[in-house]
Amino acid sequence: MRHRLSIILPQRSLAPSPLFQRRTTFTLAMAQAVKGNAVPKASSLLDLLSLKGKVVVVTGASGPRGMGIEAARGCAEMGADVAITYSSRKEGADKNVAELTEKYGVKARAYKANVGDFDNVQKLVADVIRDFGQIDAFIANAGATANGGVLESSKEEWDRVINTDLTGTAYCAKAVGPHFKERGRGSFVITASMSGHVANFPQEQTSYNVAKAGCIHLAKSLANEWRAFARVNSISPGYIDTGLSDFIDQETQDLWNSMIPVGRPGDAKELKGAYVYLVSDASSYTTGTDIVIDGGYTTR
Repeated sequence: MRHRLSIILPQRSLAPSPLFQRRTTFTLAMAQAVKGNAVPKASSLLDLLSLKGKVVVVTGASGPRGMGIEAARGCAEMGADVAITYSSRKEGADKNVAELTEKYGVKARAYKANVGDFDNVQKLVADVIRDFGQIDAFIANAGATANGGVLESSKEEWDRVINTDLTGTAYCAKAVGPHFKERGRGSFVITASMSGHVANFPQEQTSYNVAKAGCIHLAKSLANEWRAFARVNSISPGYIDTGLSDFIDQETQDLWNSMIPVGRPGDAKELKGAYVYLVSDASSYTTGTDIVIDGGYTTR
């Protein structure tokens, strides 16, 4: 008698496998990212750098020769309408608005904002959208410097620097991010620092170094998180003559200059090109990047 061997095959589940689901999700995400990051229609460099029709927010732009106002000047020069913020120097901000309007013929307004207060930043974003209709780019520039190292500084001093420089930058991203996502495009630019790459000498400023290192990685992380609808980058300036270091003794300033290959501090206007590049369509394939502009300081 012959025995028949019966083989019972396991039934295949009609549900997609977890691997298939992950691949499908990844494919859809990539398709969305490509759609939100299409190649610009413009071909000429001047057209790619043009900011006509765009609205740019710049925080911390109330000083007469700081990085914030130079970023605003650069954007206005290329045709953008500009919203700048101040924390206490309303007179300086109003003066800068008048200059931007008269010199470049663009729309400009100043807003009082505390970047360390999320509700305040949300209100800033809502007010700018109400007044300008949209936000195409946001330059998170407002920041605070450190007055000492960990041991000699108070807990409150540490909190002040971290809350302004790092947490405040994250608040700006969180506030404007939904608007970028809704529109399907946007550029978020963070003013970091070479201090996020190296520990400066001889000044002790651990809280500042930590905050700026966090800003650099925040930009990289957001570039991945927002890949479907916005680009995120950072700029790391070196020693820039903005007036904030005028109180430093000449001997220390001479030491700084001796450590810079080009032999001098930078002028804030030497950063304008980088800000305009990252805000404009010329940087359409640039995201998650940190541009170091330090006269070569970090090469040593």
